Amino acid sequence: MKAAWESTQKFPVSAADVGWSVRPVTLPLRDMYVDEEPHLALMKNSAAGARYRLGAACDVAYARRVKAGRAINIGCLRAGQARLLFLPGELFIEYQLAAQAMRPDDFVAMAAYGDYGPGYIGTKAAYSQGGYETGPPSRTAPEVEDVLMEAMRQLLKE
Repeated sequence: MKAAWESTQKFPVSAADVGWSVRPVTLPLRDMYVDEEPHLALMKNSAAGARYRLGAACDVAYARRVKAGRAINIGCLRAGQARLLFLPGELFIEYQLAAQAMRPDDFVAMAAYGDYGPGYIGTKAAYSQGGYETGPPSRTAPEVEDVLMEAMRQLLKE
């Protein structure tokens, strides 16, 4: 932390250097959430714990949102050479690293959890590797990486 603080670079920013851009995206729904019936049955099962019933309700609500075509906004705040991306879900670190690689000469930071409906968001490769984060806690399909990377590319070009 001390080294990060000491290496902080300051630069002047005028009103013309500040901007906000948004790209609406529809994230692909994971196959296991397309059929609502198992999730609805769990919600109605009074013997199931409240945690599981609530999780099933969140699954159904998010699936219905995606099926209705409702987008999630991906945002980018520009302040001079700094860019701050705002993305949904709990993202794998590879998204931050990719964003930095898209603008290697600038400061690029990322704030996730802006919309937690999607849950964990892994990389395409991570879904095939398995693991907790790319299991049921992720409501997105592996193609989510392509969608988010394209939105990030568009926003970071501005």
